[in-house]
Amino acid sequence: MHPGQPLQTVGIISRPRRQHLSVVVPPLLKWLEARGVSAVYDEETASSLPDTSKGRTRQYVADSSQLLLVLGGDGTMLAAARLAASRSIPILPINMGSLGFLTSFTLDELYPALEDTLTGRSSVGQRVMLQVQLERAGSVIENQSALNDAVINKGALARMIELHLIINSEFVCRYRADGLIVASPTGSTAYSL
Repeated sequence: MHPGQPLQTVGIISRPRRQHLSVVVPPLLKWLEARGVSAVYDEETASSLPDTSKGRTRQYVADSSQLLLVLGGDGTMLAAARLAASRSIPILPINMGSLGFLTSFTLDELYPALEDTLTGRSSVGQRVMLQVQLERAGSVIENQSALNDAVINKGALARMIELHLIINSEFVCRYRADGLIVASPTGSTAYSL
């Protein structure tokens, strides 16, 4: 969504098996439709509706939307951020989870926040996303985006590993440890506990 561009499609991504969805989603869809805004939603959201056939994959929802509305907690927000990273679309997080450090709006604030977004009275904060690439023997074996942090470790076995840390193609250091945590300015939810 760019400034001055009318909002036409909202994507809804929900936390799986959240009981309140059946109460929240149907009136939300009617509210959006009354304002000429179409909605596309994931399978989790569709499971709260009488017609579950309209649910799409989360990636499809992110790729088809100008704004992502996240109904869940921090985990759902982090998943949505990874999906939206390549398109840089805004995310409106509504806290319906157990942790809400990253989901700043409550259910009571859902409609006022959406109204502000539709009328251009809201501001969009930019967040840094981490792009993490794991290589072994010169081959890329993992490539991920993260809003808050990236953890690299040996796995279930607590053994030392040798790490070569390279940031933006610049060698930083080499060391032996049991892992590495790299946090963005958003920070890790775990730090807030």
